[in-house]
Amino acid sequence: MANFTLFVYELIDIWGSALREISFSGFIALLIGSTIIGLFFLTKGGDFLSDNCSVLARELGVPPVIVGLTIVSVATSAPELFTSISAINSGAGGLVLGNIIGSNVANIGLILGISLFIKPISTHHAVKPTQLVVLTIATIGFSSSIIFSQSSALGFEAGVILIIFIIGYLGSLCFVSLRNRNNDLQTENDTDDDNQPLLMVIFMILVGGLLLWLGSESLVYGSKNLAELVGIPNELIGFTLIAIGTSLPELAASIALLRKDETHMLLGNILGSNLFNIGLVGGVAGILGPIFCETPYPWLDHISMLLFTILMVFWMRGRNLSRKHGILLLVLYGATSATTWIANS
Repeated sequence: MANFTLFVYELIDIWGSALREISFSGFIALLIGSTIIGLFFLTKGGDFLSDNCSVLARELGVPPVIVGLTIVSVATSAPELFTSISAINSGAGGLVLGNIIGSNVANIGLILGISLFIKPISTHHAVKPTQLVVLTIATIGFSSSIIFSQSSALGFEAGVILIIFIIGYLGSLCFVSLRNRNNDLQTENDTDDDNQPLLMVIFMILVGGLLLWLGSESLVYGSKNLAELVGIPNELIGFTLIAIGTSLPELAASIALLRKDETHMLLGNILGSNLFNIGLVGGVAGILGPIFCETPYPWLDHISMLLFTILMVFWMRGRNLSRKHGILLLVLYGATSATTWIANS
């Protein structure tokens, strides 16, 4: 699969180079179009994969709590994961670190900020304190393993540790949830809105996987070449453009949850997404890597992620978050993104 992916990427690169010789403006349009199409395919592919994997798991008798904690969580991280693998295969490893860090910053600063601007959220009993501790430890550990390493890289050992961490975290969540589940699970099992033929569900899962692959290849091709044309590091593009693009599904989900007044689930999704970006995406990237920092001041990205994570953890201690908190997050997101862009471009 990796060899076929590399062949496709090289073929597209040859076509793009030929177009560049004929029409430079046409080449720019191709790169912009490739980036936009890639983001669209990633978003739709993630939706197809998440929805239909959940249906398939329920058809196979997997308890809903396991579906929510494992299958849906992994599926919603699929855009970041596919993009990272594609970036590594195409030699644009900087996109990976930028995407992981930038997505975590965008989830809190942009998505939570927009959500709070739309509607106040109470954090009372929204997230368990242990989950906040786990997120803090994971964020600090991830950044420390890169910043304080001799090569400033995410390596194989760190990748293995991250994978073990996310598997252990999922296992503990599933164990506790299965032990404490109550009659609500029977209510979930009784829902009868997924009566789709099994073959159609499997087909849609394959379609979702195909869209994720095509989207990641298209996004990486467009963004990598745009970065080279402008003369900025891939990591910076990953921190901003790709991070925002791959976070669009979380934004859509957050707005939908706000309309349903399911704010606790919204907060849980943001926390879970950040954990999976570090544990799953970071772990796979480290194992396939090493992934080296490409920006002059990589610590700026990590400080931004730590700042937003600590702020979120502090606010989750039973606070009532209002529009002013949302505005603060959006201002901080704009300021940190601008600082990172100016310093590292």
